[in-house]
Amino acid sequence: MLARRVRTLVGAVVVTVLLIGVGSYAFVRHMRVQQAELKSEEDRRAAEEDRRAAEAEANRKLEEAGKQRQAAEQERQARAAAEAEAKRKSDEVEQQRIAALRVAEEEGKRAEAEARTRYAALVSQGNTDSKAGNYDRAIADYNEAIRLDPKSAVAFIGRGDAYTNKGDHDRALADYNQAIRVDPKSALAFSDRGVAYANKGDYDRALADFNEAIRLVPKSAHAYRNRGVLYVHKGDNDRAIGDFNEAIRLDPNNALAFCNRGKLKLNINDASGNADIAKARQLDPSVCQ
Repeated sequence: MLARRVRTLVGAVVVTVLLIGVGSYAFVRHMRVQQAELKSEEDRRAAEEDRRAAEAEANRKLEEAGKQRQAAEQERQARAAAEAEAKRKSDEVEQQRIAALRVAEEEGKRAEAEARTRYAALVSQGNTDSKAGNYDRAIADYNEAIRLDPKSAVAFIGRGDAYTNKGDHDRALADYNQAIRVDPKSALAFSDRGVAYANKGDYDRALADFNEAIRLVPKSAHAYRNRGVLYVHKGDNDRAIGDFNEAIRLDPNNALAFCNRGKLKLNINDASGNADIAKARQLDPSVCQ
């Protein structure tokens, strides 16, 4: 009986020990599972935090990129606005320049037209004063005309004629020379300079100028008449009559040509000179007095 009890007791103890061992094993296993779950949760949380951090970083970068794009767009718009403003100002300045040029051009044209009108009036007045014998006044008129147009051969010739009529042949020559420099093809300038040379007794230069005037304008009655007068002074009456005839043929109303021919005819005892003088006075009562 005792042995049976002992075996029973021992068996109970063994069972108890086994049960305790099993319980301890189960407890350790539970702890391991719990630890694994905790680690998994920690890993999950860490992964979530990493994800959130990565997402936040991505959002930050996207936001920064957006700000950069916005700043770049604002800069582009500002640059475009500045360029547009610069172009507007440039266009405005160009329009103002063109408008100013137009105004200046119009003013220049108006001033030029006024100067031409004034110049023409002065030359006309100079001619009138010269014909009336007001040579000093005529010279003043031509002076002003030359100031307005320093390249006016007509004004220099007119002033030269006024000096010729005053007997100032040197100044007359200076004006005719200037007229020829301005207009080398002015037959009138050559013809009148020939008169100035003749008045100074330089008949060779006078003849050369008359010949040049006739070469330039073969129908210049003025040049033929002047050359005829020169031939009279040289004593070549036949050539003188020939030139007076040609002057009258070219200009049938040339009173001075009739007067010169008439006087020459009377000097060589040709009574038909009276008819020429009468014709000259008919054309211009102021000549052949």
